[in-house]
Amino acid sequence: MGFEPAVRLTEQIADHLGTQIITGRLKPQARIQELKVASDLSVSRGSVREALLILESRHLIEIIPRRGAIVSSLEAGQVDDFSELFSELLCQLYVKVAASRSLCFDEFSLSLERMERAVVQDDFDTLVLARRSFIRAGFPILDTFYLSAVLSGLIPADMRLAYVVSRHPDYDMRDTLRYHQALLEAVRGNDDARIRELVHAHSGREKKLVLSLQRSSSARPLVGNFGRAAIAQKAL
Repeated sequence: MGFEPAVRLTEQIADHLGTQIITGRLKPQARIQELKVASDLSVSRGSVREALLILESRHLIEIIPRRGAIVSSLEAGQVDDFSELFSELLCQLYVKVAASRSLCFDEFSLSLERMERAVVQDDFDTLVLARRSFIRAGFPILDTFYLSAVLSGLIPADMRLAYVVSRHPDYDMRDTLRYHQALLEAVRGNDDARIRELVHAHSGREKKLVLSLQRSSSARPLVGNFGRAAIAQKAL
């Protein structure tokens, strides 16, 4: 695989590996060997090492002394903790966007349009990317560095969970679309209570589906091969 010779090389490597983890091509507890990755991608080992640090900051791998980089897994307690934290941060984001009284919701609307097309075309990969874009649409409105930075670091883990959720027989892509449509309406109306209700309900629903899958798979690690096509290279 070829990469552009630019400053962003390490980001490109991180995106490539991160996509494999998110979609399940790299399975939980799999070791990422620096030399092999460097050889496969025709890049330096130093660039791979820097890319692994980026992946660690995205909560997709663990770098363990004397063992190297290992793809992280998501156990029940981790799912519960993540769901609680991420949903609360999303509430803060959307409540602040609503309070800003901004009239610029174009990026939110574009994300919804991409979700609608994805649902019609049964394109889950595009739906996940549009879901990420919807969250990021609030960042420039707020111009709040820390909240945006923390959410950015957690979004890849959220995308990873989305692929797990998609395996559940009760999952329906239309539910994701309807949630975001209602959420944007609540943000436009500066309805804090409704924003929190929607975010926590959607998060709780997804957590329930993930934990249901975990129980049905005898508590095996949740992030495996989901049978989905890989999302675009620059997915993160």
